This record gives sequence, structure tokens and C-alpha cells, in this order.
Amino acid sequence: MSDLSVSAKFIPEKLKAYAKNDVTMVISLNNASKTNHYWCECDVNVKSPLSLAHDRELDTGRTRMGIAHPESKIEKHIKVYTRPNNFPDDYTIKITAYVYDQDGAISERIELPVKIECADEPK
Repeated sequence: MSDLSVSAKFIPEKLKAYAKNDVTMVISLNNASKTNHYWCECDVNVKSPLSLAHDRELDTGRTRMGIAHPESKIEKHIKVYTRPNNFPDDYTIKITAYVYDQDGAISERIELPVKIECADEPK
């Protein structure tokens, strides 16, 4: 069993349908190891109508999470935007975490698909 786990949450938890809006995705890496230090970076992939840029379509990005010390947790905040043509649905965001050990070799590759709900607001 791995000492590393990746999770994601959204603030706010839902997107609004039929409007340009954004959420903050918080990616967390938890290092449960008592001795190992790791360096981590994540690729983030979205599909239209989601974007990683507010003014154009950008479907792939990379963020450097940093160093995960033993028994610690690191977080990174990523903005996810919508285009105006978003419909009520569940949209999938694919996160791929690359975890490097002290030698600089990839120790682990963790794929995490997360879903965010896009909902129609009641009137």
C-alpha cells in the first residue's frame, strides 16, 4: 500500500449552468510516510466547456505542488473556469500526480479523475 494519496475538492462545490463562472479546485497530496520526502507536480486536464484560463480555452496545465515532508500534507489551489455554453451535467477533470523521490526518479504516478457538478439554479 502506498504512503501517498491525492484528493481534490471544489470551492464552491458546484458550477452554475448557462453562465460564465469559476471554481477553485484544491488539490491535496498526503504523505503518510514516516521517513520519505517527495517532490510532486500535477497535470490537470479538462474538456470544454471547462478551461484553465479565464479568457480562452486551455485544456491542459501543470502545477508544481512542492515538497511533501514525512507525515505532512501539501495543497495547491487551481482556478477552473467555464465558457458560457455550459449545460447541467457532471464534468470530469483528470489529475495526474507525478511523485519523485530523493534520487529524482518517478516514485509513483497517481491518476485521479474528479467530477464537478454543473447545476441549474432554481429561480
